Amino acid sequence: MDTFTQGSIVHGLCLLVCLAGVMVTVWLAQRTREVEAKARTVRLLMIAGCLLSWILSNGYGLFGGRFSWSESLPLHFCNLANLLGAYALATRHHTSQALMYFWSFALCLWAFLTPSLYVGAAHLWFWLFWIYHLFIPVSTAWILVADRFRPTWCDWRRSVLLTLGFMAALAILDAITGWNYGFVGPSKPTQSNLLDFLGPYPLRLLWMAFVGTFLFALLMLPWMSRRGKSGTAPP
Repeated sequence: MDTFTQGSIVHGLCLLVCLAGVMVTVWLAQRTREVEAKARTVRLLMIAGCLLSWILSNGYGLFGGRFSWSESLPLHFCNLANLLGAYALATRHHTSQALMYFWSFALCLWAFLTPSLYVGAAHLWFWLFWIYHLFIPVSTAWILVADRFRPTWCDWRRSVLLTLGFMAALAILDAITGWNYGFVGPSKPTQSNLLDFLGPYPLRLLWMAFVGTFLFALLMLPWMSRRGKSGTAPP
């Protein structure tokens, strides 16, 4: 209960709970689609959840002697995704919806599969970690089902450029400071992750950009096949 191990039973249970949360969101989105008042209530609850989980998870590192310039700033992609999800839910801003879609399935997914988490369920951070990450796919599920967001290649291009721009800014900051925000710095997490297969720094930054762009493109395939059958975007 004091430590967390990737691939453990606890890890599997956490993934199942997160999957259940996403499925419940899909069910709610379908059930409330024609009932505006109920849909608005669920939307507001998710916005509040995104913001509250962001405040709690980032606030945790600011107090109790835990603050560290190299770890406590909310600069990781998943940190930003919580705020972006809240904004996309509140405004239905198209570019924000697109970023949430691509980030959730191409970037933030790795936080579930290979979480950089070292403490177990006996520690508060364990719960905060999973809660604030859970609201990322939950927000995206609502955007896809309730708001019926459908990505286009224009969305892909814009999302790639914005993501690479943010990655470059983090890489410059990390190179100057020796930090590792966005995992684009000179160091790597001690637990297994995708970076282990991308070679040494700084060459792995190019591979990260290539892999990310490729995954973004793969995420367009389901929508392209549906357009191909009907000639238009799916409803």
